Amino acid sequence: MADEKHVELGLFLKKKRASLTPEQAGLPLGKKRKVTGLRREEVAELANLSVDWYIRLEQGRAVQPSVEVLLALSNALQLNRKERDYLFNLAEQRLPEEMPDPITVSPGLQKFLDSQNPYPAYITDKEWNIVGWNKAAALVFGDYSLMTPLQRNTIWRAFMDPSMKDLLDNWEGHSKLRVSQLRMAHSQFPANPERLALIDELCGQSSIFDLWWNQQFIIGTPEGKKLLHHPVVGDIRLDYLSFQTEEYRDATVTVHLASDSDSKRKLDTLFEGS
Repeated sequence: MADEKHVELGLFLKKKRASLTPEQAGLPLGKKRKVTGLRREEVAELANLSVDWYIRLEQGRAVQPSVEVLLALSNALQLNRKERDYLFNLAEQRLPEEMPDPITVSPGLQKFLDSQNPYPAYITDKEWNIVGWNKAAALVFGDYSLMTPLQRNTIWRAFMDPSMKDLLDNWEGHSKLRVSQLRMAHSQFPANPERLALIDELCGQSSIFDLWWNQQFIIGTPEGKKLLHHPVVGDIRLDYLSFQTEEYRDATVTVHLASDSDSKRKLDTLFEGS
């Protein structure tokens, strides 16, 4: 007997099949069609499945599609990212981790970052690389345009750039949080080559990282506030918030705001004097 998720999965597949035209799927029009969208046998053929098995799936029968089948259906039905996530959730399968394409910040997103000046704002990808920033972020945290891609990795920089210990009041809490986040991501997808290379590099170059990594703790300072000891304007207290952007998968936008009037004045001075 089918459960609610099987039924929902079948209805979702049927809805997506009806919304996709033969032209969109790259199929010939042929004779006059009696159905809206694609036929069941066409979806099965596009996904390289048996028609009977696909029909059972669409009818909400208690069948369990594999990850490979779900990916094939996602491609056949041309699902977008959210639709694919939804399909995998209904099938109670974990979407395999993908190696993301390099993020190129769009003019619109860069305009948003620039509009936050004199408050620092930047974008990080899923591997904690800074991939976009505004002028204020470069003035407060360092000129990212002069850094190599590895130096723009916030986890690498926390342990390998001595200036971060001087800048961050709670460097230990901040760095332990980064180790915890890295360990959590690594436990979910341990075969990521970029992440493995970063872990090997840090274990070999930083005795502190190596110690904390092998202690396997999940601790650190909570997100949301920073006290910085800036070399030019002195102490700056910041509140910050982070959110996902629909433009790029797993990219995070972080915007900092002054916690008090003195910090606001210092950010203004830093920005205006640059």
